[in-house]
Amino acid sequence: MPATVKLVRLFRAHASSDPVLLGADAFNRLALQVHDAQRRSNPVLRRYWEDAGADSPQRWEDIPPVPTTAFRDVAIVSGKAEAVFRTSGTTGGGARRGEHHVASMALYRAAARGPYRRSLFAGLKRLRVVSLAPHPRAAPDSSLSAMLGFIAEEPEVVGTTWAFDPERGVDAEVVRRTATGAREPILLLATAFALVQLLEALETPEARPIRLPPDSRVMETGGFKGRTAEVDRKTLYARVSRQLGVPDSHVVNEYGMTELLSQSYDHAAGVVAEEVAPPSRAAPPSQRVHRFPPWVRTRALDPATLAPLPPGQPGLLAHFDLANAASVCHVLTEDLGTLVPGGGFQLLGRAGGAEPRGCSLTAEAFLRAVRGRS
Repeated sequence: MPATVKLVRLFRAHASSDPVLLGADAFNRLALQVHDAQRRSNPVLRRYWEDAGADSPQRWEDIPPVPTTAFRDVAIVSGKAEAVFRTSGTTGGGARRGEHHVASMALYRAAARGPYRRSLFAGLKRLRVVSLAPHPRAAPDSSLSAMLGFIAEEPEVVGTTWAFDPERGVDAEVVRRTATGAREPILLLATAFALVQLLEALETPEARPIRLPPDSRVMETGGFKGRTAEVDRKTLYARVSRQLGVPDSHVVNEYGMTELLSQSYDHAAGVVAEEVAPPSRAAPPSQRVHRFPPWVRTRALDPATLAPLPPGQPGLLAHFDLANAASVCHVLTEDLGTLVPGGGFQLLGRAGGAEPRGCSLTAEAFLRAVRGRS
């Protein structure tokens, strides 16, 4: 797909010292170009959009989003997939795990690199990585592990410790040994659930304490879905500060999902966000704003009608991600959030209870397209 080559160049430029600015008109042109390529190459998507009366949209907002549940029903890909990433399987049963067929790993790497460097590497010339997620070779179908593998290959990284086993979980002793011998700041990469595992292991009577070196930081990504233990971020970050010596200004939340190749972060480690007052401290976790790179647009939609909602009004988040050029760009999630004036959004959690009516209707429409309108 010619657009893929163009996007790789765009994303790589964003990873350089000069951030890429993508205005509304430029984004719309790229979005319509990618949409047209997806419509022509994928008959299921073409039927879905034709049935919705959106075969010739004028704006990216006119393109109906595809629900994340659709990734369980059919392979959504243009061309041959270089990798297949699978969801955790905690909803819908293990046999119905969602699959994202990725046609270009170069596109994924290019999309991920600029945002994680800006949010996690600021001010560091040398650092050591500790991962509380599986090595990419141990979890080849994990989009998160693949991204952590990208991070481990960055030039500032002097070494990486993989302190997680898919069968046994977090190895707190390996983390302690790595932290004890480290001369450089540590970047600890973890799902929220794995981070809780580490902190709980450090609370046992026989455990020896861990203090990460100065200017260390933590990337925490969601991972409680389907788990029995949950903890709010304010409590979690307070425990990280107390048990690891990392202040919450250096704990960054990453929001991503298997169905998207781009990620958003709620601030840069150690850097105070522009919207925070007073400027001498970082915002508490509940007030932080997530921002995607400029090739993603996010809307909050009414859970029943999917009508767009104004900033400040909670709704289902839908993301238009140009990095999904080889699958489908417009994705409807079951995550609740509110838009923030000036860009960005605040996460409110997952939609609880029954599937929101808007998600259910779009899922039914997509299944009709899969079946060829039968």
